[in-house]
Amino acid sequence: MRAVLAAIRIGLLDMRGDLRRFGLLIICLAVGTALISGVSSVGASIRQAVEENAAVLMGGDVELSRADRQATADELALISRFGRVSYVVDTNVRAEVGNQSAFVDLVSVGDTYPLLGAVDSPQLPSGETPFAFLSFRDGKFGALVSPLMLDQLGIKVGDTLEIAGTEFVARGALGGLPDAAVRGFRLGLPAVITTEALAVLSDRTSPLPGLGTFFRYKLVLTEGDADSGKAALETALADPSWTIRSAREGLGPMVRYYDLFMRFLVIVGLASLLIGGVSVWTSISAYVAERANVIAVLRSMGAGRARIFVHFFSQIAALAGVGVGIGLVVGAGTALVALPAIGAAVGVDLAPTLHVQPLLVAAGVGFLIAFPFSYLPLQQAQTISPVTLFRSKGLAAPPIDWAGLIFSARIVPLVLAAALFLWLAVIMTNDSMLVAAFAIVSVLSVVLFQFGIFLARQALRKSPEPANRVLRYALRNISSPGSNASSVVISVGLALAMLVVVLVLQVNLRNEYLGASVFDAPTLVASDLFSDEVDTLQQLKDEGSDITAFAATPMLRGALSAINDTPVEQLQPRGPEASFLLSGEIPLTYRQVLPATSKLVAGDWWPVDHQGPPLVSLHQSLRAGLGIKLGDKLSFAIFGDTITAEVANFRDYSWQGGIDFLATFSPGVLDEYPSTLLGSVTAAAGREEAVERELASLLPDVRFIAIGATLEQITRALSQLSLAASLVGGLAVGNGLLVLIGSLATGRRQRQADAVISKVLGAKRFDVLSVSVLHYVLLAAFAAVLATPLGIGLAWILTLVLLEVEFALDATTLAAVDLGAIVITGFLGATTIVGVLQRRSAGFLREP
Repeated sequence: MRAVLAAIRIGLLDMRGDLRRFGLLIICLAVGTALISGVSSVGASIRQAVEENAAVLMGGDVELSRADRQATADELALISRFGRVSYVVDTNVRAEVGNQSAFVDLVSVGDTYPLLGAVDSPQLPSGETPFAFLSFRDGKFGALVSPLMLDQLGIKVGDTLEIAGTEFVARGALGGLPDAAVRGFRLGLPAVITTEALAVLSDRTSPLPGLGTFFRYKLVLTEGDADSGKAALETALADPSWTIRSAREGLGPMVRYYDLFMRFLVIVGLASLLIGGVSVWTSISAYVAERANVIAVLRSMGAGRARIFVHFFSQIAALAGVGVGIGLVVGAGTALVALPAIGAAVGVDLAPTLHVQPLLVAAGVGFLIAFPFSYLPLQQAQTISPVTLFRSKGLAAPPIDWAGLIFSARIVPLVLAAALFLWLAVIMTNDSMLVAAFAIVSVLSVVLFQFGIFLARQALRKSPEPANRVLRYALRNISSPGSNASSVVISVGLALAMLVVVLVLQVNLRNEYLGASVFDAPTLVASDLFSDEVDTLQQLKDEGSDITAFAATPMLRGALSAINDTPVEQLQPRGPEASFLLSGEIPLTYRQVLPATSKLVAGDWWPVDHQGPPLVSLHQSLRAGLGIKLGDKLSFAIFGDTITAEVANFRDYSWQGGIDFLATFSPGVLDEYPSTLLGSVTAAAGREEAVERELASLLPDVRFIAIGATLEQITRALSQLSLAASLVGGLAVGNGLLVLIGSLATGRRQRQADAVISKVLGAKRFDVLSVSVLHYVLLAAFAAVLATPLGIGLAWILTLVLLEVEFALDATTLAAVDLGAIVITGFLGATTIVGVLQRRSAGFLREP
């Protein structure tokens, strides 16, 4: 034991003068560990909050909902046998005060709402239910109104406003609903009224097509847990039109988006740790090569292989401890700061809390990624012979004896470390498939790059040399014995492959978060427009007013009567869109081209000049909701006629992009029927209110609805996530750049010696630098050729399997990353020798 402690002490003392050279190694390990620890801590807090507060987040143990009707008396009696019930109705209507209007997400609550939690409003007396507070008195019902709606309508608490054509008193400002987390994203500014008030509304028609009414029943069970209660309710009701979910199933899209972001961060963390491992490998390899003389002295004084291993392993352990420690502090601190903000966005109260297990797992993963990548250079260090003292300076460390390593007990520590790393990675990600894929791809990547550069070097040795002198010497540097080509290609290739994966996933996440909102969302919409009013609006836009975009879509109403000759009365819808399609007359339209804010998910769009049988395009949710397939026949009753159309395609769209319809027909089918037009107006930034006033004055008979603020409210949180994804992607790019810098340390001393000798033999400084730059540019370009398709393929798999979002590719960004890596590698390669070229050759050659 004394001998081991002495070796450790000497090893740490030997490292003191070289601490600065390991800065890149420490930073790379710290970045990966920080990402892993931060993501794991936030994920643990969200899981704990959901488990402990599931019923409060839902507003009950179980929620039942449907879109076509409210519960019958028998159904309500059956539900009530399971526990206490509260009744909520969600719909969209219009609110108006004079010429000002707002698009409302209207929540109508029964007398027992909320069963759990509390409605947040400064004006709501403590202990009083919203139903009692908003009940009919002084000739009017009351409403709790979003502060943003108060501002948009220009009113204050106590003033009167019209909601769906009925007068209400704004009795309070609405701060939040206790079940907001499970409501997900809702179009409109929220307002709360009573179910009694809902029954007397003058106009409950949704101002926008495709938005229905949802009837929700919150249930606090008297016995049993949520899962057993849900199963019992499904059996008792035996009606697939009911959607029954527990809080864990209903935390809404926002939690899903954060889950996607967490998965993305886990992938970035694993990729960063892999990149950090590459940094460990290149740094330690270069360090071992440059300390060959020290190792030779130790060996000549009787130090055995074990003593050499302990000497350098103690240094690596200390460096890894510093990097992992910094990463844990940064990751845990970031999680503590971010938890309240993340909780507010998700709708879950997340107190700043440290979880020990995620930090321990992150620390273990950090150390275990450092060990395998340093183990191979340590094997090289143990084979250095005392005869090295009599060799010329600058030679690289001896090659690894792979056969001797693989078929001996020395492979056991490497296998154990890899197994422990994978085990901890599974604990961290809770996804064995992801970890297995990560491990397989990492190994195959190294093999691919190693085999690729081997074939390239063999081809260069057998090929005739080019006439250009600079190119000739650059190629010789790649193919000559002792070249650092393998280490550079593997380092740059792995870094680039991981960067491609991260950047492609970042683009796909951004598209998923923002959806169609990358287009200009409309500021105002108006239904039931006539052609002359559309002409006026188009003229305003063309004359250069503050209207930057205007679009009009034909709209008429029709009712689905049958699917493949099966009457709708015999169909069982699943989900809100399917229920809305069967609810009676719904808005319909016809179009020649697919809107820019929609995307096809199955089938093909019809030609612009389609003249054949009627075709219809449906929202993709109707495939599962009604079991509709491509080629099915849908019959609609329109103005007393029955029109049967074949399903040509399914499409998806995001309400962040504005307006769309559940059912869109091909041209030539509905053109002859009377229809009005649905218009959307986009105002210049900062001129929204001026445009609204101008239109109210110019077209007083048209009721415009301001939905721009609503769409901005929906996209704000998602934009923050998108920005965060971009920042993390940038962090990964920076981490990859550090590895590029570190990879050039391998063989640095040898290259400096070669450069000085070339200079002594008469080579010009410019020629030596040109050879070095071209040498590294060629290696980086070769690595990019291998790494880019590898990264794209891996990103495609992760996008579709792990993130479950649509795959997209930004070729411009990938090309810029590849070009940047090539340029930076060439530049940094030149910097490794420019210093010695500026010095006197004799001074360098006299150095030990």
